[in-house]
Amino acid sequence: MTTATTAAASLTKALGNSQGLSALEEKSLSGLTGPDRDRAEAQLMLQKQQEATAFASNIIKKLNEIAMSVIGNIK
Repeated sequence: MTTATTAAASLTKALGNSQGLSALEEKSLSGLTGPDRDRAEAQLMLQKQQEATAFASNIIKKLNEIAMSVIGNIK
């Protein structure tokens, strides 16, 4: 498997995981109701999306560094 393929698989998994709540998160939210639960759930989802975006950004940056290194070695 190439580096790009591995990175793409990792990104897909990270973004997929950021779209829902885990059982532990659901359990921790179970004590909340109404607007409090909605606010806490939205905050969790936003945090997950931010983490996934940061992860994707780091992967893309690392792939760029690898590509630039390869190009530098060819010269």
